[in-house]
Amino acid sequence: MRTYSFFPAVIVIGLSFLALFLYDLNHHSDLTIERATSPIQHLANARQAILDRKFNTSIREMDAAIMDMKIIELSADSTATKFIERAIQDLKFVETEIQNDSISLQDLNHAYFNALNSIAYANLIISEKNLDKGERYEAMRFMNATIKEMVSSLNFAANERDKEREKVVIDDIKDILSKMKDSEYEYRFNYDSINKEVQEMIEISN
Repeated sequence: MRTYSFFPAVIVIGLSFLALFLYDLNHHSDLTIERATSPIQHLANARQAILDRKFNTSIREMDAAIMDMKIIELSADSTATKFIERAIQDLKFVETEIQNDSISLQDLNHAYFNALNSIAYANLIISEKNLDKGERYEAMRFMNATIKEMVSSLNFAANERDKEREKVVIDDIKDILSKMKDSEYEYRFNYDSINKEVQEMIEISN
């Protein structure tokens, strides 16, 4: 008869893991600004590790960036998720190149440019959601994160045309952020136009 006690135990353990998973999912849905910008550092660490020929470290840091990107996309929208998933595939392709000792600087730059801009777009969407909820300060923080990620991506642009196109978008976002900071009242604007600018920039670069 004791053998059957195994099955209730399995059910209890399974339910416990499910509860932990749901808690973790709900916890991550409240995205912090630190989490929203953490892939920048992981990607920088991965690139430095590649230069130092510490390839295991580079893959570990890249995996950490990918994990954070997946958490970020939970708080964004379907378009941001599409961009992030595409960027993750680019990063995984670079990981394969590292494992095969055939890393291409061009592929690395392309993957980083897409990764940073996909995260930037996701944070812009999250900024919009915060402003819709009346959380102006959080909206500004996530918009500032968008700028930070886009500025970082300039180092990996394929050509001057892509770089100049992105600089224009960055200036537009900075202008909006400046107006939000300077306004004594709740500055309202339509995110659609700036979202479209970032979308088009990402699509053109792929």
